[in-house]
Amino acid sequence: MLKRLHYESRITGRLGPLALLTLQKKCVRRNIESGITSFLFVDRQRIFQVLEGETEDVDATMERIASHRMHKDIKVRAIMRCSERKFTSCPFGVTTLHDAEFKRVMNAGMQRDFFKLDVLQAERFLGIIASRKRRALRPEEFEASARRFHSKAAGRTASSAAHTPQGGKIYVPGHQPDKRAEA
Repeated sequence: MLKRLHYESRITGRLGPLALLTLQKKCVRRNIESGITSFLFVDRQRIFQVLEGETEDVDATMERIASHRMHKDIKVRAIMRCSERKFTSCPFGVTTLHDAEFKRVMNAGMQRDFFKLDVLQAERFLGIIASRKRRALRPEEFEASARRFHSKAAGRTASSAAHTPQGGKIYVPGHQPDKRAEA
């Protein structure tokens, strides 16, 4: 028998597009190794996620999530037994408030606030989005996305491409820093 767990939490800090891709790459690998499938919705400062798998694997994953510094105010909204997975092709699927598929599904369901949905509605909406996305992000797709993101940043002024607003350097996995940007 499989277990499906739904939780929501608040994000400490900011989870921008590149940070979300980094998180997704890490979690895809970890979830594949753990036998977990999941789908995540990220709002500005909140997360809703569905985890599926064997009971021990879901519990271990939830313990890791609960101890991660990114989360605060975690609320388990539901725990269910299930005979089959809803997110079979998603080791770590993601949608955001700005995702076109998310907007279409919310508009079609005449809903404005995802967090006001009951757990079963939220799961159904995420299931529709997951089925439309066709496949989960693969690590090689992440690396190509990160390179494209970095290429766009390199087109800006040297100081904005090479440094964060606090003056720290930007690190993009798998990409050598541009010598011009560091000058």
